[in-house]
Amino acid sequence: MVNINGQILPNDDALISLFNSSLISGDFIFENIILNKERVLFFEDHYFNLLSSMRILKMKIPMSFTPEYLENELKALYVKSGFVTGNKLMKVLICNPVLANENINSVEFYIYTVGDLNYLKDDSVKYNLDVFKDYFKNTGLLSNISTNNQLINKIGLRYCIENDFNDCIVLNNSKVVSETLNGNVFFIMENKVFTPPLKDGCTNNVIRSKIIELINSDIEGYTLIEQSLSVFDIQKSDELFVLNIEFGIQSVNKFRKKTFSSSITEIIKTKLNSLIV
Repeated sequence: MVNINGQILPNDDALISLFNSSLISGDFIFENIILNKERVLFFEDHYFNLLSSMRILKMKIPMSFTPEYLENELKALYVKSGFVTGNKLMKVLICNPVLANENINSVEFYIYTVGDLNYLKDDSVKYNLDVFKDYFKNTGLLSNISTNNQLINKIGLRYCIENDFNDCIVLNNSKVVSETLNGNVFFIMENKVFTPPLKDGCTNNVIRSKIIELINSDIEGYTLIEQSLSVFDIQKSDELFVLNIEFGIQSVNKFRKKTFSSSITEIIKTKLNSLIV
């Protein structure tokens, strides 16, 4: 089932017009949101993240697009889809109207279920990392928001398939680490956890904010530092993990000839899982 502008339809009826300006120009924004037993997790953070992205893209936010309205639309889809229990990941897509001269004070939205969540999945499968150097990510506010412009990620993931990697580090134009193709990246060195700051072009999302809060408040003896990082810093790390709301935390086993442990990462993963149950 898909919720299109408040109307819940079967998947086969979920159509997007070829004349949708956002589809053509690449300014669809999206937010991945977890629902659990009709609860919308971290909803306020997600809502304000969406509004911030809409303002950056100068979308006209209608007065009716209130927190209560969006939360109710998410819950309605959860119930209408027949879900009773379990964590479900839903994607909210927001775009401009089909025609530029249509009602400029409105936006269109699409909500659909991405799938189930399991943050405690088995990590025994090796996760090999490399650096993608063909293209670099820009920095600035546009690089921090989630849009349908995923060219670097798509090309990079094809590179991974061709070269037998699971993921790759993405660098920005200053040749420092921004993120990976699959999510935000975190380096553990001694008693510190490092992650690139937003100014280095990484995606700003709620799950990143939550893991930063969690490490600073709930992982004894460890401090999180947002700091510009180089490829050389990967070689100095004791542990490395990738974070994405779709799969949670993924330990990195190997980067080139360097192998990593995962003991602290597993503790962080367990703590993160406790936030979504």
